[in-house]
Amino acid sequence: MEKIVSFVKRVVVLLGFLMALWLPIVASVHYLEMKKGKDLAEPMWITSTDGHRLMRYHGTNGLKITHDRVYIWRDSKWVPVLKRKQA
Repeated sequence: MEKIVSFVKRVVVLLGFLMALWLPIVASVHYLEMKKGKDLAEPMWITSTDGHRLMRYHGTNGLKITHDRVYIWRDSKWVPVLKRKQA
């Protein structure tokens, strides 16, 4: 019985050690992928000042900003409030 308990303890310690080594590696890989993806995103076409102004005016704390419109959440649906000007 003591051999089984000793074996289980060793397995648990070994798994804990492997997990402690594995997690930082996985996190660093995902961090590098996210960092690469950040460069691909286009800059926002609406300034933060305009965003705050829209939120204050419409009385909401959230905006949905797409590549051509800005929406607010009103009556259980997204309502467009601003359209991007074509350059």
